[in-house]
Amino acid sequence: MWEYRRKVRYYETDRMGVVHHSNYLRLIEDARMDWIRDHVMNYNDMEKLGLIIPAVSASGNFKAFLRYDDEFSVTMKLVKFTGVRLEFTYEIHNTQTGELCYEGESVHYFAAGDDYHPISIKRKFPEIYEAFAAAKEKTEE
Repeated sequence: MWEYRRKVRYYETDRMGVVHHSNYLRLIEDARMDWIRDHVMNYNDMEKLGLIIPAVSASGNFKAFLRYDDEFSVTMKLVKFTGVRLEFTYEIHNTQTGELCYEGESVHYFAAGDDYHPISIKRKFPEIYEAFAAAKEKTEE
């Protein structure tokens, strides 16, 4: 499992002083962008090549609250990669207490150009395909 860490920012909380439910999608997106940078390439550079990775779905379950200034970790795993689609799982833990606060998943696909139709990256972006395949294989070890 790969891990992303930081503290909850004030603007991510609501009037009750806890992370607003909508921000959990942002937290997993932050983690996913860093995971892609660490395992494949900077997402900005990927977009410059004309490749994007839109979300198909994202869902999760809230288990406990995170509050302002809590340090948390997002552990994530690439659980499926076909060259067209990819799926990630996530767990967010309060690093001070170890408590599981959120668990979720997201599904994405690869697209190139302005039409956003799914593509297989195996032929058009072989080095990116190989990097994702290697990252997937590494998570299975």
